[in-house]
Amino acid sequence: MENNNIRNSSYEQTLAGVTKDLSDLRANILGKLSREILILQAQKNALTDDIQRLQSQRKELEVLTVAQQGMNQQEIQRQQWIEQLAQAITYHLKNDVIVTNSRVLSDHSANFEQLMLNLDGAIRATFQSLQRDVDTYQRDLDDQMQRMYTQRQQGELMLSALVERIDEYLRRSSADRSGGGNIGGNPPINFTGTSGFAGAIGTNGSNTAPTIPNGNGNFNQIQIPTFNSSQFRQYDQNDTRPYAGDPTEPINSLESEPPIAQPVKRLNDWWIGFILVLGASVVLSLQNILVRIIFSNSSIFGLFNFGGLIKATVPNSFMLLLLRMLFATPIMWIVAKFIFRVDVLRDFQQLLTPSRRLLFWRVAFSALLQFTSFAFIYVALGILNPGLAVTLFFIFPTVTVLLAWLLFGDRPSKERWLVIGVIYFGIMLTYNIFGVAKPDTWGVIAAMLSGISFAGYIITSQACFKQLNPVSFTSINFAIILLLCLGTLPFTLASISLNGSLIFMCFLIALTTLSGYLLTSFGTKLMGAAQASIVSASGPVFTTFLAFTILGSKLEFIQVFGVFLVTGGVGLLSLQNMYKRAAR
Repeated sequence: MENNNIRNSSYEQTLAGVTKDLSDLRANILGKLSREILILQAQKNALTDDIQRLQSQRKELEVLTVAQQGMNQQEIQRQQWIEQLAQAITYHLKNDVIVTNSRVLSDHSANFEQLMLNLDGAIRATFQSLQRDVDTYQRDLDDQMQRMYTQRQQGELMLSALVERIDEYLRRSSADRSGGGNIGGNPPINFTGTSGFAGAIGTNGSNTAPTIPNGNGNFNQIQIPTFNSSQFRQYDQNDTRPYAGDPTEPINSLESEPPIAQPVKRLNDWWIGFILVLGASVVLSLQNILVRIIFSNSSIFGLFNFGGLIKATVPNSFMLLLLRMLFATPIMWIVAKFIFRVDVLRDFQQLLTPSRRLLFWRVAFSALLQFTSFAFIYVALGILNPGLAVTLFFIFPTVTVLLAWLLFGDRPSKERWLVIGVIYFGIMLTYNIFGVAKPDTWGVIAAMLSGISFAGYIITSQACFKQLNPVSFTSINFAIILLLCLGTLPFTLASISLNGSLIFMCFLIALTTLSGYLLTSFGTKLMGAAQASIVSASGPVFTTFLAFTILGSKLEFIQVFGVFLVTGGVGLLSLQNMYKRAAR
């Protein structure tokens, strides 16, 4: 009995010791967990403070960037996205910390290290995203600062040239008042019409003329006039005494021959540009004749028959466009590199950056529209008379005006509505609406759909020209069209029938395409985009003439009158655009 009591007392002492040890262990664990919770809470507060500090720094950087250079809509959307991302990250971080604390308190688990790894990964991802955005902002800011610097230099050159010309004009006026006329000097300066700044700036809007591809930005299209300052007498700025002689007198001798008048040189340049643009219109009209010969067996100059290599179907139109682009695309990239000195590959790589992704989709959409326009016009040229098909295609200037009204609120004036009515009346006459023999309906629909697609291409391309070099835009467009043509191969493989004549004709079409582009570019640079667009409106007339001369394809008198009516209407639209920009 006594032994049992001793044994029970030792059990109780042991049980009390174990209970005390368990209580101490529980207190230690709870203390450690409390300290870890406090550490986590402090780290959460530190992270929240860091995020708030980063947000404040971002807002300060945003204010500074807006103050230095205006932001476009894409940058504003990106900043809103970054702000939402920061808020979402903050929200998720808070939720992660709360969930972690609840799990630690409820489960007493030892996953603190894993949670810290997750938190570290989230912080690293956040900072990497912020670093990428900051780098993007820095690159955009550098590009815009470089563009501003280039524009400032061009502005200084223009202002210095203008001041020098005004000074020359004032000196001549003073000489006329004091000496009774212009003595042995240069002819009077004409500040209107023949100024060196006239027609030097490319146009946007609804103008169908190509923009001059001679630089990396819109402002590089400004031609700075040059002056030979050694031709006139130099004056001391501190000498205020009046000069008694002729201020325009050459330094060497009064009897030296006067220099060649600059307006004569500009007039010669205008005629050269006129001939080049007119040649481009003839070359592009010849391209339409070549397409017609591919689709239809024709009598060439009445001497021999040739053509009808493939049938005028949509798959064959895709195949013809594919063969054309296989030749035209690499040649265009070479021309851009060695003639226009434009790095197309660099511009294309910049298009793939996230900051210019929207511009890339615009370029791709414009290429899709041009691809559609090419496909439809090829079908129309295979079915209809080339002059008729091209005349119906020239519906695109009117569609461009209507799209500009619909998209940009540029409401046409009454005079423009009248010209549009004249163009549509000419199209109806070309359709031979009053005659018995009417052209094929599917060909007419294809030609008009081609014009509508081309009008959409013009609207989208003008929006792209503000941010992308026109030469790079055209080269990238050709490459995208080539990819689209390759995408149609599954639908055209069954109808492909290649031969040497077809490949040679496609090579000629590619040459006419690039020749027309080069002639238009150089001619527009010499005579001005607005006037070049008026000359380019002669496409239907030249196509009709070449179709009659080469193929013997005739139109009725009423249809020929409609062709001239459409050509004149398109020319009047371009003339209205020119005077509208001059009024602005």
